[in-house]
Amino acid sequence: MMRVLYIEDSASDADLALRTLRRTAPDIELDVVNTLAEGFKRLAEPDCYDVLLADLSLPDGSGLDALAHVREQQLPIAVVMLTGSGDQDSAVAALKANADDYLIKRDDYLERLPRILRGAQEHFRDNLERSHPVLRVLYLEHNIFDIDLMRRHFVLHAPHIQMTAVSSVQDALALLPDDPMKQAAEFDALLIDYHLPSMDGLEFFQLLRYERKLNIPTILVTGQGSEVVAARALHLGVDDYLSKHEGYLYEIVATLEKVQHQAELTRERISLKRTSQRLSYLLAASPTILYSLKFSGETPRPNWVSENIERLLGYTQEEALAADWWRSHIHPDDLEAALARQPVLLSEGQLTHDYRFLHRSGQIVWILDELRLVRGADGEPTEIVGAWLDISEHKRLELIRQAHQSALNLIVASQPLPVVLNDIAQRLEVINPGMMVSILLLDKYAGRLKHGAAPSLPDEYNATVNQVMIGDGIGSCGTAAWRGEAMIVSDIDHHPYWQPFLELTRKANLHACWSIPFKDEAGSVLGTFAIYHRTPREPSPADLILIHEFASITAVAVQKVYAAETLKQAAAVFESSREGIVITDLEPRILAINRAYTEITGYSEAQVLGKNPKIIKSGHHGKPFYQAMWASLKTVGHWSGEIWNRRRNGEIYPQWLTISTVCNDRNEPCNYVGVFADITQMKQSEAQLAHLAHYDPLTGLPNRLLVQSRLHHAIERAQRHNLRIATLYVDLDRFKNVNDSLGHPIGDELLIMLAARLKKRLREEDTLARLGGDEFLLVLEDIKEPSESASVAQTLIDLLATPFALPSGHEIFINASIGISLFPDDASNVTELIQHADMAMYLAKKEGRSTYRYHTEALSIAANERLVMETRLRHALTAGEFVLHYQPLIDAHSGRAVGVEALVRWQPPGEAIVPPGKFIPIAEETGLIVPLGEWVLRTACAQGRAWIDAGFAPLVMAVNLSVRQFQSENLAEVIQRVLEETKLPAACLELELTESMFMEHAERSIDTLKTLKAPGIQLAIDDFGTGYSSLTYLKRFPIDKLKIDQSFVRGLAHDPNDREIAATIIAMARGLKLSVLAEGVESEQQLAFLRQHGCDYYQGFLFHRPAPAKELEAWLREHSAQP
Repeated sequence: MMRVLYIEDSASDADLALRTLRRTAPDIELDVVNTLAEGFKRLAEPDCYDVLLADLSLPDGSGLDALAHVREQQLPIAVVMLTGSGDQDSAVAALKANADDYLIKRDDYLERLPRILRGAQEHFRDNLERSHPVLRVLYLEHNIFDIDLMRRHFVLHAPHIQMTAVSSVQDALALLPDDPMKQAAEFDALLIDYHLPSMDGLEFFQLLRYERKLNIPTILVTGQGSEVVAARALHLGVDDYLSKHEGYLYEIVATLEKVQHQAELTRERISLKRTSQRLSYLLAASPTILYSLKFSGETPRPNWVSENIERLLGYTQEEALAADWWRSHIHPDDLEAALARQPVLLSEGQLTHDYRFLHRSGQIVWILDELRLVRGADGEPTEIVGAWLDISEHKRLELIRQAHQSALNLIVASQPLPVVLNDIAQRLEVINPGMMVSILLLDKYAGRLKHGAAPSLPDEYNATVNQVMIGDGIGSCGTAAWRGEAMIVSDIDHHPYWQPFLELTRKANLHACWSIPFKDEAGSVLGTFAIYHRTPREPSPADLILIHEFASITAVAVQKVYAAETLKQAAAVFESSREGIVITDLEPRILAINRAYTEITGYSEAQVLGKNPKIIKSGHHGKPFYQAMWASLKTVGHWSGEIWNRRRNGEIYPQWLTISTVCNDRNEPCNYVGVFADITQMKQSEAQLAHLAHYDPLTGLPNRLLVQSRLHHAIERAQRHNLRIATLYVDLDRFKNVNDSLGHPIGDELLIMLAARLKKRLREEDTLARLGGDEFLLVLEDIKEPSESASVAQTLIDLLATPFALPSGHEIFINASIGISLFPDDASNVTELIQHADMAMYLAKKEGRSTYRYHTEALSIAANERLVMETRLRHALTAGEFVLHYQPLIDAHSGRAVGVEALVRWQPPGEAIVPPGKFIPIAEETGLIVPLGEWVLRTACAQGRAWIDAGFAPLVMAVNLSVRQFQSENLAEVIQRVLEETKLPAACLELELTESMFMEHAERSIDTLKTLKAPGIQLAIDDFGTGYSSLTYLKRFPIDKLKIDQSFVRGLAHDPNDREIAATIIAMARGLKLSVLAEGVESEQQLAFLRQHGCDYYQGFLFHRPAPAKELEAWLREHSAQP
């Protein structure tokens, strides 16, 4: 069993070796350690290993150190060195250092490992035996007497010979190896007797030499020798032949030593040849060129150079041995410095330096030149031996490293990006002078490339390509940036992508461009790194590797500069932000704060650094609040919300805080960042807005929104506890008169004082709200009987009986009408309660004002009918469902028609005509009366003009005006426009108005009437006698006619009061020089009375009912005045 110590730091290589040896060489036991130190410990143990197998490169040293240790300690073990693929120089060094063998880690090296290990052990033992004269001999002899005789002779005369004797072929075969690789394991020579029991000695020799392939030195001995046997033995390859003659024992010792020595010489020749071949192979494959110079006088001249120079530099041995060859091929810039170092070789005996050298291909390579001076016995120089090693790759890596370090140094020194990029470009141009570098930076938003650095390109060219648009087919750089991949153009003049730029490139003498995009870590293009050449040229693999290296350096530099700029921006934002920012570690301890943090909290940086952020904790939030905050941070990485904290002065204030978890490159949390804003002002604004949203700004009472909310909650509570609620709708009587006569500021003063007076007499749980204008709503909760609400209503009315002395000095009396609805008696929800109270309030107004009324079912029915009517009215106006009927106005003396009154009628499709009394009041209340009135006016005027055009005598067209129309500011303009559009003479139009229109605002009404009267329009007071006209104002009004209301006309035949009133009106009109028209004349008796007392005109069913224009035309032809 062979024991091997394997020093290997690669676990995978060691495992492969173990598995391979278990499979191919189970007799070899491998013990693995991974460091040189551990190997030395194992080697200190006695008789442990047969072979040391060591990797050349170890974490704490070299395998050569292990080799030196074994040889210095004279340890009796063989040494095999493992080297990397292609590392022939190290293998040569190992053999020179007395390693027994080496093995290169390539291809099938593990399959060859058993043979190498056994060969090394054999080589070690060979060397050991040459220094120790022990000779081990196996003697095959069946004669016991001869064996004993031979042993005693060796003991007496050759004690260095150790003899093992066997008497049979089987015993001999058992002691001899069956594998030729193991033939030197036990014996140095064989003594074979010719006469053996089972076969002769030559047959046994043939078995060993030709079947088992054992090449152990062999001597054939025989007691009956003959020339035939001797010749046959020598012919078969026996090393010597000896007959058992007298004195042969003394001859046997010399013969054994002779054949053993011959075998050693043979083995040495074979080993020397094998080593020579290995060295030759190594040198042929080695990157090192060996050479020597012989001194001729004081001048060294080329003497020899290794054959591999042609493979490595392209020159033959003959060319390299020419006298001036070296001087003529060294780079001109390096020649002077190289020659200046030669005296160092003569003075110190050795010299190592590097320089650039011209390869036969024209490429510049870097050479490491190591020289040693050889002196003769007299101490004079005789020879120089040297070695050249191509270190271009090492030099390239070194220059790349320097470029990278230089870029980093410039960035750390805060140099501008153009300076950094220019340094990178120049360093590449130094490495390869034929290259001209152009670095362009991508503006990804504009999609353009901007100039970064191009130290060797003409300024005009750089200026032209600056801000070039990227895109497929736009030169090399534009295309590379667009595609995100290299764009190599070896001949600009003949490439389609460069055709638009040929004039520019030819002027700059540029004929090749290799462009490589450089990218950030996310793979986004940052710009392009381009190489220009003055001749068409394809890049070599080495060129592309070099360009990619510098493009990577450029990418790192650009990213670092961009990152530094981003950090500066972030720092500026950090310090200038109006929001407080705090950065902590995971403890958490405060690491940094900004200026706004100090401004908001009052704590300086020195006071909080290293402290826990809870230094500003207010105590307003419980443990669950903070547990939820940390749970959010740990699960989703952020938390935001409103939090109350404490300033340094003790003031508690609200913040809007956002906390985010910051992770490192391994996505592990490393910091927390808190950003917060002081929302004190916002909270105050919210409170103000909330107050404005829920309270009346004038009186401070709850508004409609708030009272509805409270009423909703009151209903929910009442439903749960079976309680009653009263809703009182309060509307001030004739409040509009206050605003119109005294102005809105006085009205506002009154509302403020009224609200304050009412609130004082209410319970705390009651809600008094202002709905708008002069309308209030009072909610009474927990009332037991409906009568309680009546009592409160009467109290409110009584409170208002006392006049209000306003700050402005006015004293005002005001009353209120109140409607009451109850829950659950009258309604089940908020909307219905308020609506029903509103209905009851209108009933109170209708029935006398300054009183209260309860809601009834009849009110709801009427209100619903009214709502339906309003909806239908709006539709009817747009659908053209209204028509005009006309009733003649008769001259009481002639009996002829002098005019007609236009009366609007509603004719829904498929239904009966709706009487005016049902829809006119609703139209008046909703405001629909204004567009309806204008339609009536325009239609009536158009009809009047049509009758004139048809040949009728001009008739007066009487049209009623509503209150809302009369109050409209543009009434006169509307009437004038209608007259102009219809071409009806103004004298043919009579406007009928009621007394109440005038008297509510008498002074203003006078101006309005005068304006209406100005163009010649006639004015009449309709339903005279039903209102409260002032005779003082009446005589000032520019009125033409009074119309006696039909309620008085109806009783003329039987009611003396009506007759008196009618006669009085007629007489008064005579006194005021006004004409009089009686409405609703239905009998001859009524007509006779009116004629008797001097009434001028009348209308009624006695002569004609209101009728459509077509139907009335025939009657008018007979009864109207002739044109």
